[in-house]
Order: sequence, then structure tokens, then C-alpha cells
Amino acid sequence: MTIFLTDVDPRARVKGSRDGLGAQAVWSATGRPLIGNLTTVTESLPGFTTLLVGLRLAEFADADRSENPTDAFLIWEQMAAYVRHAGGERGFFGRQRVAARAAKAGGKVYLSAQPEHQILGNQRTDGLLGNYTAPARASGLVAPGTPTRLTPEAAAFVDAVHLPRLEAGWGKDACRLVRELGRDRVVFDLGAAEKREAVADVFRPVTSRREVDFYRHHLVEGGPADPTGGRQSRFALLLDARPTDSDLPSRPYLTAIADDAETRGWGDVADLVRRVIACESVLAPASLLFRYLLSRNGARLDDVAAELRVTCGERVDSVDPLATSVLPGPHWPRIAAALHGGDYPQLIRVLAERNGTVMRERGGALAWLEVTGQDQLRVRFRDEPADLPAGDHIPELWWYPYFIPSLVSVLRAIGKGTA
Repeated sequence: MTIFLTDVDPRARVKGSRDGLGAQAVWSATGRPLIGNLTTVTESLPGFTTLLVGLRLAEFADADRSENPTDAFLIWEQMAAYVRHAGGERGFFGRQRVAARAAKAGGKVYLSAQPEHQILGNQRTDGLLGNYTAPARASGLVAPGTPTRLTPEAAAFVDAVHLPRLEAGWGKDACRLVRELGRDRVVFDLGAAEKREAVADVFRPVTSRREVDFYRHHLVEGGPADPTGGRQSRFALLLDARPTDSDLPSRPYLTAIADDAETRGWGDVADLVRRVIACESVLAPASLLFRYLLSRNGARLDDVAAELRVTCGERVDSVDPLATSVLPGPHWPRIAAALHGGDYPQLIRVLAERNGTVMRERGGALAWLEVTGQDQLRVRFRDEPADLPAGDHIPELWWYPYFIPSLVSVLRAIGKGTA
């Protein structure tokens, strides 16, 4: 299987990553044939629940709202965040603002679409609408087009499972909540136990067969239009059979997963997992070494190469033999070969070439790193400082997610429910 790289997957963005080597395009293209719907930030099952319930409630509330149909959703997202904070949860967008405002509010908080009440710098783009809508659409939960609406199946699920939970505090079909969401500004009393607990009830752990089956089909298996052709479902079964508490995968763990896939006769999945391993065996050390080079402005090429050799070893034996054949050219196979062969002067030059190409592709910005005609390093941009990895630690490096942590997180949340 050949992986073709064109545009960067917009759902693969790692927040805070400067990515001077353009590694995102490589690892996201390597991970997508295994996990087709989730992103690096869609790790939260309650996040998807907030989106689904909010879109359904907003559809009702927006019937009389013409100016901005997303305002009702933003108010719901804020309400859900305050309730989850009150319940001791921490894994949601806007946590810091919510915690600070709740501490000052004396029990009552203001909710609205106005900037002063938003729980993020720009809640429309940085919150659930901006981060979860596209994955939910890829999962068959959100319909194409605008305004943003649930698919009939997702709407029926919310009506059957979540609206009844809201009725205890908000009336039949959550009618009082719908009215509140249609207002320009809402005063929400965190001390109003019935209303608060009804919202909290939406986020209780998955317990019913209907919930498990629904979330497993759409989120774990990729939904009705699964672009992986069933590979994601089989990969998830393998992950489920080998539970892990690690935030990132590891080479030994994925090697075991690939062996399990081979044992079950799933050679296509085994091949893709091994490509992930091969890719990361180069991307992780190359990215760390590049960050180190950005701290060596003015140093001579041979001196820096000697530093790499002393700390990292004569060569990086952990580079997977598949790497040069699965990584896209022209730079990455050369980076893999230089790492494996211990040709550190060549490695530094190719990393600088790669960075220059990435900068040109981003609009002609100057390269962060160059090797001058006098064989000196010229650094124009310093990233966060990084120490050189010891040679025996390099095989343990794992930097990039390949969307695997998000799938594992959703699996964990569903696995707590009824099997």
C-alpha cells in the first residue's frame, strides 16, 4: 500500500505544534487508513454527547431565532461546562475560564453568545462546534450542509436517550431549557439542584445497550460511511483486547497489536500498524534532534555531529527497516537512512533542507535552520529547548498520536458500559 500526501488533513492539527519539519502531513496520512473519523482533540465521549444534545436543543430553540442560529448551542455548551465543573470533571473545553468564573460567581453565572460570556477566546471556532462537528459529520452523526443539524438517526437517539433525562428538571421535552437557550442572555443558578442534576444526568456513564451500540457504531467503527472499509472496527477490537492506560501508544504495544492482527488473519491491519511503527521510528528522533539543532546557532557542523554521535550513539539502530520504503520522499527516506547509518552531518543537512521546503510551502517564510557555506548552523527561530536523547532511550521515543489515543479514549468510555 502506498500512502500519498497531498493537503494536510485539517482534522489532524495538534494544538501548540509548530512542526518545522512538516511531520503532521506524514503521521496523519499514515494514521488515517486505520482511523478515519476521529481527530487529535476528539478524545471525549462527553464532548460528543454535548455536541449531539446541544445541536438537537438548538434546533428547537432556533425556530424563532433568525440572527445567529448557533447562539443557542454556545449557551448550552457553557451550561454543560459549568455543570460538569460543579461535578468535579476537568476534561472539557474552557475549563480554566469556567473554574475561575464559577469561583467568583457566588452560585449564579451568566451565559450568552457574547464574547464576555464565552468560555474560550472564540467559542465558535475553538469549542465543540469548531472541533467536533467535522468528526461527527464523518461519523454519520451530523448531516451535510448548513445550518448544522443532526442526522435523523442521531436526532432519534437524543430524543430517546437524553431528552428524558433533562425532563426531570426542565419539563416535558426539556421545554423550559429550550426557552432559556432561545434567550439572548441566561442567568444559570448552579444551586438549582433539579436543573443542574438534570443536565449532569446527560453525562452519566454509558450504561445501556442502546448507548453502547450507538456510540460503538458511529465513533469506534467509523459510522455508516466508514472510510477505512472496516479496518477501524477490526483495529478497535484489537485495542479493546489489549487495554492500555498509556496516553500515547508505544512500539512494543503496537508490535503486539500487529502480531494479534496477523494471528486473526487481518494482514491489512497488521501492515498498516507496522507502517505506523516504521514512520514513528524516524519522525520521533528526527523531530527531537531538529529541536536540539535550533539551539546551536553558530556551531560548526562537525562539532554538532560529534555531539550527536557521543550522546545518541554511532548510529540509530531502532530505525525500522520499513521506514525508507514507507516514508514519502524526497527528504524523509534520506533522513531515515542518515539516522540508521549514523551519518550525522548528512542528517543535519537533510533536516535543514526539509525545514526549508516546509517554510517555502507555507508561503515563502525563511528557513528556521540552515547550514552555511562555511559549514556552520544558522538558526533563525528557536523552538522550545530540547536535550539530546541518549542512544538507549531513542527506541522508546513516541511523539505523534496517529489518532490512536482518541480511539482508545472513546473505547474506554464505552467499555465502562453494558457489554
